[in-house]
Amino acid sequence: MAGAERWMRRAAEAGDTDAMAAVGQIFQDRWEMAEAEEWYQRAADAGHVGAMVNLGVLLTMRGDLVGAEHWYRRSAEAADTDAMLNLAGLLADREDVAEAQHWLHRAAAAGESDALVNLGALAQPEEARRWYQLAVDAGNSDGMFALGALAEEDGDRRTAEEWYERAADAGNHHALVNLGRLRAERGDFGPS
Repeated sequence: MAGAERWMRRAAEAGDTDAMAAVGQIFQDRWEMAEAEEWYQRAADAGHVGAMVNLGVLLTMRGDLVGAEHWYRRSAEAADTDAMLNLAGLLADREDVAEAQHWLHRAAAAGESDALVNLGALAQPEEARRWYQLAVDAGNSDGMFALGALAEEDGDRRTAEEWYERAADAGNHHALVNLGRLRAERGDFGPS
């Protein structure tokens, strides 16, 4: 055990919730999930909001969606936007769209641009465009990608390419793939 890790572990064992969450992260980074879960659980039980989200993620990974929802909900109620997004995802997966939208609206109101993209994904195309545009206005490349996909679905390949290019320039790798595919389909194999 490295020196810094040893001190972190001592602080965690002494009851420091930030240290407990950090020790959980150390174990998670090593893929030692049982130990990570144990430390996240201790920190979450003591009220550490970040540990609640991380515990929810681990529980989701092992299929305990009831437990994951519990911790996402507690963290979301404490205004954690990551928890709001994760909770909304669980709710949308079980087709509770209204409550998923509720949490996405709260996350969006807190400045989380990914929530705008997710609201668009739950909406009909015209309303989706509005949400995606709001995400783009916030600098979100997933919103750019989504507008490209909508344009492509509408048969507007030129607009789709423009959105995919903007998203790719912003670092969205999915957009880069779609942009390459569209250009290859029209026989353009050169650099942009």
